[in-house]
Amino acid sequence: MNCSTMNPKLFWRDQAVAMTLSRRKTMALHVRENSIEVRAPYRTPIKLAQTFVDDHDQWIERKLSDIRKRKAEKPDLMAASHIPFMGLNVALNIEQGAINRWQLAPEGLNCTLTDKQEQLLPLLGDFYKKQAQFWLNKKTLAVAEGLGFQNRISGIRLRKTKTKWGHCSASGQLQYNWLIMMAPEAVIDYLVAHEVAHLEHLNHSASFWQLVAQIQPGFDRNRRWLSDHGHRLTLT
Repeated sequence: MNCSTMNPKLFWRDQAVAMTLSRRKTMALHVRENSIEVRAPYRTPIKLAQTFVDDHDQWIERKLSDIRKRKAEKPDLMAASHIPFMGLNVALNIEQGAINRWQLAPEGLNCTLTDKQEQLLPLLGDFYKKQAQFWLNKKTLAVAEGLGFQNRISGIRLRKTKTKWGHCSASGQLQYNWLIMMAPEAVIDYLVAHEVAHLEHLNHSASFWQLVAQIQPGFDRNRRWLSDHGHRLTLT
């Protein structure tokens, strides 16, 4: 879509607001931590755009408040004594050593690090990715086999994405965000159910949600958990 960004004198209270024009038919607001943007059709008058911003004054305030709240809720794993893993609060035991490695043991996750400041988060990322490779493959194949869908899977990939927890392509390629391993196990199972159901319904129709409910009865509470708490599943 062709678009152009302008620098008109638009404001929300004392904060400047950017304006992007395109072939869209309606105006919309996009709010981020440090920016507010109006997206509008070509030839939208500046005065009309300012009125649009003014009419959404309280909505913008709530949106910014929610963004700040979610940011404050993100875990500081550099200072953590425990980490979340499949619904467990696992003790994080760190010692300095000659090589970087982790071991999951009954007493917790034992990490040997050459430099905590530089290596802790990459090592935790490796831990979560390795666990995701095992558990998401195992859970996905078990659900797919139970439905007779195992031959529809062309592959299972892991990626760290900003906006999606999972994806299923028309060719049967399933993709998961490996940070989901920080969630409770029931939430992980919901995500697997969601993506496997897409092997039958590549949409979010009523039939799709019925199949998700067949795989995981009562899935909606886990879906809500991911919507409400997914921003906490991050390595920071």
